[in-house]
Amino acid sequence: MLVRSVLLSLLLSLSPVLFAADLQTEGRQLLSQGDAAAASKKFAEAAKVNPFDASALNNQAVALSAQGDYEKALGLLERAVRLAPARADIATNLNEMRAWVTRHAPQIKLKEAPPPIMNVYPDTDIPPEPPALWKK
Repeated sequence: MLVRSVLLSLLLSLSPVLFAADLQTEGRQLLSQGDAAAASKKFAEAAKVNPFDASALNNQAVALSAQGDYEKALGLLERAVRLAPARADIATNLNEMRAWVTRHAPQIKLKEAPPPIMNVYPDTDIPPEPPALWKK
């Protein structure tokens, strides 16, 4: 009985991830068939299931740019890069989108990346102890 309940809880915890993967697969198929609007909806659904999925945001940005919604695509790519800074493909998409917008759509205001905050903690890079109410 315990094994059955563990397996059931594991299956239920994986179902949103699998559902999001299915949505992305459907979206990629729709995009390859030229239906960018339907693909964008599938990628948006996948991002709702897992809002921290950089791939879903990247794919939705690709579909939106195919529809001409460059401003929203740019915002999604910026968010995807923040979520997955090590993903070179997403960073490349963002850089190419920024370059294209700069050349062809100057009315879209590009967001500047905020500069890193240096020397926040004067003596070290370690934050101070938390206030007493946070300690247990």
